[in-house]
Amino acid sequence: MNRTLKWIIVMLLAGGVVVALSFAFMEGREEMAREREREAPIKIAPRISRNAEGDLVVTLDAETQKRMALETATLVTDTVHPEVAAYGRVQEDPEASFVVRAPTAGILRAAPGRNWPSIGETIPDGVSMGAIEPRLAPIERVDLVTRLSDARADVEAAEARVNAARSSFERARILNADNKNISDRALQEAEASLKTEEARLAAARRNVAELEAAAARQAAGTTPMPLPVARGGEVVEILARPNETIESGQPIVRVARFDRLLVRVDVPAGETVDRNLTMARIAAIGQEDRPFTGQRISLASNVDPSTLGQGFLFRIVGAVPSLRPGAAIVAYLQAPGAPQQGVIVPYSAIVRSGGKTWVCRQVEPDKFSRSEVAVDRTTGRGVFVMQGLKPG
Repeated sequence: MNRTLKWIIVMLLAGGVVVALSFAFMEGREEMAREREREAPIKIAPRISRNAEGDLVVTLDAETQKRMALETATLVTDTVHPEVAAYGRVQEDPEASFVVRAPTAGILRAAPGRNWPSIGETIPDGVSMGAIEPRLAPIERVDLVTRLSDARADVEAAEARVNAARSSFERARILNADNKNISDRALQEAEASLKTEEARLAAARRNVAELEAAAARQAAGTTPMPLPVARGGEVVEILARPNETIESGQPIVRVARFDRLLVRVDVPAGETVDRNLTMARIAAIGQEDRPFTGQRISLASNVDPSTLGQGFLFRIVGAVPSLRPGAAIVAYLQAPGAPQQGVIVPYSAIVRSGGKTWVCRQVEPDKFSRSEVAVDRTTGRGVFVMQGLKPG
């Protein structure tokens, strides 16, 4: 009986092992199947295709458009007059520039408690930027002393002549009053001589006073002379620095104001513009979406040999504060001809790549087509396109 029991136990254990192995095998197969499913490539509907015209079409669902913050705009029709694009550069307005010059020869000194002006610094109107200690050469000092001595001698001589002329006049007056012992004409000549000598004496005394004042200033020659900036602005040139010896009339600092600028543009050879135009739409190169107005001043005084076309001068109105002389600009000048009709494409919808201009159009709620367009001109609201796009 014990032997039979042992066999039964062995058979039960063997059966349990077989059942456990079967379950393990089945579980392994299911795990392998799930692994193959996870590793299988995810099939996504293609987003890029081409239409019948060969244009690229991109598919974006509503959720993707929302995440991208994609916006669309309706193309509107616009009518514009023909224009010619004339290129040029910004120039400094001479009326907005001021040069501080030395009023006398001397040594340049900085103002107490103030640094010497630097490039880009803005100086207000009337501020003193420094001073000049006058410098007199020895020959100038000797010359002033000599001229003062001569002037004093002239005063003494003039006083002697006045005294003599007065005595002569008094004698003639007495004789004329005593039974006309001297003629009236002789009396008048004596009076005229007296007045002449008195005028010469007054002039000699004024000359002495001026020379004495100059001598007093020379004696206090170390008193600095201030250098006020009569018309302030931004410092663009520094031509002298403190402790340098400068001459009378020498330029020290140049300041300019850039709230008033000029532009010169040259019309390409062969192009025709309205010679009576008074305004122009101008934009810095690369910033055509931010145009400003130019008021015509005059025709240019000469012809640019590189363009051989007529030049125009404009004064800028409403330009960005960062615009400076030398910046490249384009001006759109009105030309003769009939008005042109097209659509306005916002600047934000324009993509430039590979030297070409592209625009994306919404052909379906979830499909966008990319097309190449020819930009005929720019406007304040966007680019003007005459062909390839329809309003709506």
